[in-house]
Amino acid sequence: MNDRTTAILDQAIACDMTCPWVAAGDPSLRDALPERYRKSGWSYVSLTLASDGDTIATAIQTIAATRRLIETSSDTCLLVETVDDIRRAKREGKLGLGFHFQGSLPVDRDLNLVSLFYDLGVRHMLMVYNYKNYVADGCYESGDGGLSRFGHELVAEMNRVGMIVDVAHTGYKSSMDTIAASTAPVIVSHGNLKAFNDHPRCYTDEQIRAIAASGGVFGLTGLGVFIGGNDSSTPALVRQVDHVVQLVGPSHIGFGFDYVYDMPALEAMMAPYADKLPKGDGTRNQQQVEPERLPAIVDALLAMNYSDEDIVAILGGNWLRVCEQVWR
Repeated sequence: MNDRTTAILDQAIACDMTCPWVAAGDPSLRDALPERYRKSGWSYVSLTLASDGDTIATAIQTIAATRRLIETSSDTCLLVETVDDIRRAKREGKLGLGFHFQGSLPVDRDLNLVSLFYDLGVRHMLMVYNYKNYVADGCYESGDGGLSRFGHELVAEMNRVGMIVDVAHTGYKSSMDTIAASTAPVIVSHGNLKAFNDHPRCYTDEQIRAIAASGGVFGLTGLGVFIGGNDSSTPALVRQVDHVVQLVGPSHIGFGFDYVYDMPALEAMMAPYADKLPKGDGTRNQQQVEPERLPAIVDALLAMNYSDEDIVAILGGNWLRVCEQVWR
């Protein structure tokens, strides 16, 4: 690393807003992730602890087990409940860990659970994961009926308790309805851009503008199948960063790398659903951005004449701003 990259990383609080924690794969590779992130210069990672396939009981059990894991790793990890906890993790050279759900079915139809899950550490929640649920239509549905009546109630309750509303994996109309319904900033924790790849998991410029207008942040995944052409190279990733910056400025872009380990296990997990997935989602030898790429991303942004201040914002400052605005 050159001196300027080192100085930026010393200053930045780097945040990855999406790291699936309970997906299929080698548990030893998964368990090694926090230390990989910490040693690579990250200060905060949000772990997926449940999705639309999980029950209330499963979600609570997974949260309990993960909280215990963090408590027993207190020399290197820190449970994040406030933005100050993230800053403390940076100061102490630890990795701050928070939680989110990829989908709202763990809440079922009981709005009282939103506050409970928030108290247990769940700080953002997707409306839906790919397919229709009680709340909205997912991005893989052939139709897009928009946000349901219950969905409007859920968004209002999330706003009330301070849980960030997340429209990753959400259909077009459902996402736009959600942004319009929310009184707090709305995010896409992990997604990519239709300007580069016409895929259901990618977002139009109109959606990105709406996210920015809400005060939210768009998090880019590092998965080549969504970036486009199975290309997860640093140039491909920063081209997407630059597109968002040119569209809405440097205050509304961040990272949510998504799956960063044991890609053969991910491919095996998806294989039984190949006939239900968009073409390319089952790509063999999928490429992804790994946590260790952080210095190279800074180098690439510097080469594009980004200022130190803007790079610090992109690496995590933008996420911190939204968390400060929404979390209670």
